Amino acid sequence: MKRRREREMVIFMDLVAYTMQYEGPTIKSALALVPFEAEYYEKYRDVYHDCFYEMRKALELRPYCACDSLEQLLAKKESIFLWVADNEIVGSVAVYENEIDDLIVAKKFQNQGYGKQLLQFAIALLQERERFPIRLRVAEWNRKAVSLYEHNGFRISEIIRS
Repeated sequence: MKRRREREMVIFMDLVAYTMQYEGPTIKSALALVPFEAEYYEKYRDVYHDCFYEMRKALELRPYCACDSLEQLLAKKESIFLWVADNEIVGSVAVYENEIDDLIVAKKFQNQGYGKQLLQFAIALLQERERFPIRLRVAEWNRKAVSLYEHNGFRISEIIRS
């Protein structure tokens, strides 16, 4: 029994991630997002933790709660875009150089198309800035995100195992 658990643990802790590259058409987005500001930090941190905690715990990525500090986020605030409605954070996406990162949607807004809209906003922004190829990274464990990206023009260009 102990031997089987050790074998399962090794498999369980194998982190597989994909680099995905956008191969879809030109996108236009009318989504009006706001840049990250200090006033949003606590709400952003809570949404970020809610979105990544389960995956980080399952993959044994410590710390399980891994949101950057306020100071770190402020240093890159021009790259972090928030969807705020009625003083709530619906979701967020970060855009660095030619890469989309940290696309998150608050639990209560998931499965309603907000993630797709955030993704399209980021693609449109990078296309407008002529930053190619457009890439992102995603853990294989996050099948829902992988599916969202594939259904919106991304293809796996690299598999990373650690």
